[in-house]
Amino acid sequence: MKNGNEEISRLQINDSLLPDIFLIRYAQELSKNALLVYLWLNMTGNKQSFDEDTVKKFKIIPDEEISKALADLMESGLISRKDKTYYFDDIKKREVEEYIQAQNARGTDPDAVLNSDEKERTMLADSISKTFYQGELPYIFYRLIDKCLYEYKFDSIVCYKLFEEGYDQSIHRSNVLMENMASKWYKNGYTDIKSLEKQLEINKRTKRLIKLCGSLLRKRLNALDIERVTKWAEDLGATEELVNLAFKENEYRSNLTLKNVGDTLAKWHDQGIKTAEEAARFSEEEHKENKRKATRRKANPGSAWATGEEAGIVNKGASGTGATAKEKASEDADDDSDGPDDILNMFGD
Repeated sequence: MKNGNEEISRLQINDSLLPDIFLIRYAQELSKNALLVYLWLNMTGNKQSFDEDTVKKFKIIPDEEISKALADLMESGLISRKDKTYYFDDIKKREVEEYIQAQNARGTDPDAVLNSDEKERTMLADSISKTFYQGELPYIFYRLIDKCLYEYKFDSIVCYKLFEEGYDQSIHRSNVLMENMASKWYKNGYTDIKSLEKQLEINKRTKRLIKLCGSLLRKRLNALDIERVTKWAEDLGATEELVNLAFKENEYRSNLTLKNVGDTLAKWHDQGIKTAEEAARFSEEEHKENKRKATRRKANPGSAWATGEEAGIVNKGASGTGATAKEKASEDADDDSDGPDDILNMFGD
């Protein structure tokens, strides 16, 4: 109370204004430390220039990690450096300049009436915006749509599928990840729906295999595991039935790994096996063969293979009668019975 009046102190709450392009194109790819430094610099109004000592005074990350955080920001194109002083890059200006360059490269006249292709592009963008972005499609993704249609030559349905796939993978708000997926589709030739459908089927099968392997191993798969399972789907044509059977084939191992399962799937693939039924028959025959080999080894403990005699193999003489290997060896010894005298007789008296 002061002079009979209640004096209320209020916190002054400020807003750190950041362009949308930062959230869409940059923020999601930054390391935690780099993001903290950038946000803190913006909050404190250091918009012109700053140095490492400025960041040290914040005490928001360990001093020894500041250089790495600033290097991440430079690599992302958010700041630049001259000597020991850092400067903010104007990311909005750069975005506009890049857009103008792209329009000029296409020969687009901004004052011209929209042609049929551009009308189709507008309808496509509106559909993508309403379906995946609640009617608020960030500007940067308009540029991605243009790139897909005019540079990569995607069919409209393929461009729509790109955003649908990004939405399903929860990466549709990351410009970098969406750009990477679009580039991968272009390099793999998925520019029309027919070529794309096969890959989308593989993607769905991969997701099911990842879930299956996680359940069978009772753990969450890491990035290396996911990469391995993805190759099963893409390179080996693996299905859930084949993977299930491959796990069963390796149950005898004390420490079952995805590599063991992958080796089994690769062996089946090399044999042209495509179904679980074919794999089961192959494995049954393989087990029978291994059992026969084990039986032969027991018959001759000192050797990995049975001898001809142990296997019942006989040699036929001139008379056509059968002889065992031992008998044949005895006959050969009799035939070679020439002694020293016989050899001398070859030269006469």
